[in-house]
Amino acid sequence: MDGARVDLLCISPHTDDAEIALGGTLRLLSERGRRVWVCDLSRGELGSNGTPDERWREAAGASAALGLAGRVQLELPDGFISPSDAGQVAAVTAVLRLLRPRWVATAPAPYRHPDHIATPPLVARAAFVAHLSAYRPPWPAARFWPGDPPAWERDEPWRVEALLEACPPDAPPDLCFDVTGTWAAKLAAMACYRSQLEAGPGRVPTAINDRAFLGAVERWARDWGWRCGVELAEALRTAAVPLLSDLPEERWA
Repeated sequence: MDGARVDLLCISPHTDDAEIALGGTLRLLSERGRRVWVCDLSRGELGSNGTPDERWREAAGASAALGLAGRVQLELPDGFISPSDAGQVAAVTAVLRLLRPRWVATAPAPYRHPDHIATPPLVARAAFVAHLSAYRPPWPAARFWPGDPPAWERDEPWRVEALLEACPPDAPPDLCFDVTGTWAAKLAAMACYRSQLEAGPGRVPTAINDRAFLGAVERWARDWGWRCGVELAEALRTAAVPLLSDLPEERWA
């Protein structure tokens, strides 16, 4: 796509969501030479465990494990992500115009947190206004990994080619990626989030530091893999209909 700076941008409400939902896919595409970025909408300041700075350090390790080209973290209010907040739409729009991604995937599943429910419609609205030339959002507060923000033009309109969402475990997927070969990297990235995924003294028990959680993540991947004829897969869904000009090189499971 002419003018694209990023091939895939994964947008999630908190650090660790992208790794949990699509870590294998992010690593797979990075290994294929694709320019893959992650955007965390909030700093996770309401999290039961870990401080925002601790979680950002963990995100740096996870980003390296997945081979990401970059990561940006906004300061939208944790627990109050909203697609009807004009300021939040402006912040996401600014990121889309800076990075100019071909594909955008949100990583909200599972739906146990209101921010996970609000993220896909927020990103969809931002993707729409991002291509409106009359809309000029200000640049939001943000921090970048691995270093300073890229010195790219920030205000030119941009139209996202495809908008997708990590598929909830109980929903039918529209497409899957075979992550059998990158599953170890996904686990390594998730392991960086000790404050979130490890239980122990001083930690508040949560849904994701319960020992059964990692087993559930693998179970979802094995179920999707079984549907596709591979060992492990990650699934996405989209409202768009793909347009083909030829039979794809990959086997149609």
